[in-house]
Amino acid sequence: MHVTTYFVIGAIIVLIIALFRSEHKFEFLKAAILFIVQIFFSTINFLLFFIIAYLLMQNKDHVNLGNLFLLLAAFVVLSGMLFIYWGMRLAAHVFKFSITTLTLVEYYIQWSLIYVTVYQAIFSNIKHISSITHFIRVGNFLDPNLTVVVILPSFISAWIAVILYKKFIKAI
Repeated sequence: MHVTTYFVIGAIIVLIIALFRSEHKFEFLKAAILFIVQIFFSTINFLLFFIIAYLLMQNKDHVNLGNLFLLLAAFVVLSGMLFIYWGMRLAAHVFKFSITTLTLVEYYIQWSLIYVTVYQAIFSNIKHISSITHFIRVGNFLDPNLTVVVILPSFISAWIAVILYKKFIKAI
């Protein structure tokens, strides 16, 4: 077995113990399910929007889509406001979303964004990854790649600790 497998198994065991000792055992799981459902439907929305944009771009004489950054921003807002928000409002008739669950979804989103940034920094510089150890050895701590790869995962770890402690003292 790989070292990663041992770490994942250990993390799952610790997570299960921590979750089943808490008062509201399934808040993290409910939040994870809600997060996954939102990401799934949001991804479908984006794919549909991109297909529509592509079809509109075929007729270049009449339609000018303009700045791609603004088009993406419009897709984000439309997806969030029109589909995900109203979908949550409809689902709320069947499923009750507690403040804790919604807060945890926000945390999952933020943790994922940080992790994707770290992932991107590592794999966009994969051929220079050995240079990170060189930067550490020579004391060049101002390199942005080093900051992203070393500091941001620490933020996630500290944040997880704070969330678990807030859950322990029933602050969320």
